[in-house]
Amino acid sequence: MIEIGIDPVAFTVGSMSVRWYDIMVIAAGLTVVAWAVYAARKVKFSTNLIYALAIWGAVGGLIGARLDNIIDELNFYTQNPGQILGLDGLAIYGAILGATLAIWIASRVYKFQFGPFVDMMAPGALLGMAVGRIGCTINGCCYGAPLFYQFEFRDAVFGNN
Repeated sequence: MIEIGIDPVAFTVGSMSVRWYDIMVIAAGLTVVAWAVYAARKVKFSTNLIYALAIWGAVGGLIGARLDNIIDELNFYTQNPGQILGLDGLAIYGAILGATLAIWIASRVYKFQFGPFVDMMAPGALLGMAVGRIGCTINGCCYGAPLFYQFEFRDAVFGNN
């Protein structure tokens, strides 16, 4: 875990702590929606449908993020099944997969082409991920290996000793 000189807790309300991570994840979602509205107006796609799809994506993303975390930490959850329900652990890859699947289902319900929609959304999704990663940095999680480990691995694999 890395240390960042910012308290990960932004503020508390009673006994509930609101973390910067939570704020940045919400900001990331709003960034994606803002991009979607901007892009939809340029190509004359319904902005009302964008708001509906935001709900589909948020629900699918939360479910996917939670499922990914449960699968990733399966040993813990088999020992503590009461901890499965809740939002104590979320994973970004599951959120992306869950939101994408939910929007694909919505494309069937609302009858629009999924491929062009995803093309339109890709830049906004990347921007949203960048915003969300600020929360990860403040939280001190989701960091990569130190650079020298990467070089040692490459040297071991390719024989550059």
